[in-house]
Amino acid sequence: MKNQAMLLVILGFAFGLRVTLLAQRPIWYDEAFSILLAERDMAAIIRGTAADVQPPLYYILLHVWLGLGENVFVLRFLSVALSLLAVALVYTIARRWYSERVGALASFLTALAPFQVYHAQELRMYALFTVGGLIYWSGVSQPLARRRHRFILITVGALLALSAHNLGILALVAANIYLLLKRAWREQCELLAVQGLALVAFAPWLLSLPTQIGSIQRAYWTQSPGLTDVLQMLMLFTTYLPLPVPILAFALFVTLAIFALLVFELWRVFRRGEPGEPGLLLACVLGPPILMFALSFLMRSVFIPRGVIASAAAYYVLLAAVAARAPRFGQRALVGLTFLAASSGLPFYFSAWGEWRRAPFAEADRFLRAQIQSDDLILHDNKLSFFPMHFYDRSLRQEFLADPPGTGSDTLARGSQEAMSLFPIEFDAAMRGQSRVWFVIFQTAIDEAAQEGHIHANVARLDAARGRDQVTVFGDLRIYRYEVR
Repeated sequence: MKNQAMLLVILGFAFGLRVTLLAQRPIWYDEAFSILLAERDMAAIIRGTAADVQPPLYYILLHVWLGLGENVFVLRFLSVALSLLAVALVYTIARRWYSERVGALASFLTALAPFQVYHAQELRMYALFTVGGLIYWSGVSQPLARRRHRFILITVGALLALSAHNLGILALVAANIYLLLKRAWREQCELLAVQGLALVAFAPWLLSLPTQIGSIQRAYWTQSPGLTDVLQMLMLFTTYLPLPVPILAFALFVTLAIFALLVFELWRVFRRGEPGEPGLLLACVLGPPILMFALSFLMRSVFIPRGVIASAAAYYVLLAAVAARAPRFGQRALVGLTFLAASSGLPFYFSAWGEWRRAPFAEADRFLRAQIQSDDLILHDNKLSFFPMHFYDRSLRQEFLADPPGTGSDTLARGSQEAMSLFPIEFDAAMRGQSRVWFVIFQTAIDEAAQEGHIHANVARLDAARGRDQVTVFGDLRIYRYEVR
């Protein structure tokens, strides 16, 4: 009863953080993409995800969840529920692997971590991916004597991880690396057999992977990572980014202090040869990021911190397990610094500092509806502003320009467009016969063009074709009104 009460308290704390401002944070492009695709029938969802870069499971779950309504709070609550399940899984895993005390501390850190809170409030697949990874690792750790239980957990976890995110394969392989280093050949063979069955069940989706990988290589803008990217990922495990420069320096110092203490205490654990050395846990934490880092030099857009969110959850278990074994000073330092990093990052997360993508789109829609005339055109620079504003007001006539073909931003595949029945328009076709145009663009896009020494291409074309007579600002969003000279 005491254990259950402790878990309920932690879950209540996690719930409170995850529903704070849940509906107030504007929907942004990725979330709007999820909703607009999940609204379609199952066949369209499969076609749309096959043309995109992620598997269909999250979109299918969201499709079912849409039956509860399209209120933003309700929609995001699917991720909240999945994230709460992840907190409960961390508690269960840490308690079984180590102790009640470690379970409570690990689940508390998971509940508090801004990285976990952020993706608990996102209409994306990352909370589902975390759940799959944790279930899988829990199955791997099961003793061979509990074969049925082990088989179910590994199979379910593997299918969830693979069907939620294409980087789920890295979470699976981390366990194989651990067993290889441990020379546990019998366990390795059994794991490979179960993994093979999971891959057979996942096989239909594997047929689309070559197309998806090709799309990533042609379009996505992510470059090969360096030391800065590694440090940012480590910081995201315990705090929030972006941060103001003075706070950023403090957060980096605290992050490195936590990591240094963790490494030192781990060295003490392995040196003493204590039972229950955290070998598998280390593989869960380090394996996926290292594999992702190495893979990023072979293909583009692979090194993304959210792609190892399950490893972040394992990181909290590792911190709690090491803190429980450390001397009193080490315990207080590890726990205190981790709490300080997470709690100091949360206020910046909830204030949405630096989130240019989350402009007040609903407010911009209301402004346009009050201003436009029947024959006006609302034209978006690209999909990033169009998708959220289309979600907030479906009846408002809006069009968006295609990204330049082959550029890093050209990520909306034709198959996804067809699945959602949302297509970009050519500039000349959009302007033909229009006397007044409302052009929607992010200031960030204008600034990026200015840094490269030129005027934004679409702004320049509009300035040449029409006269600009009004600018309205909504956060980072700019709405220009153009009329015939």
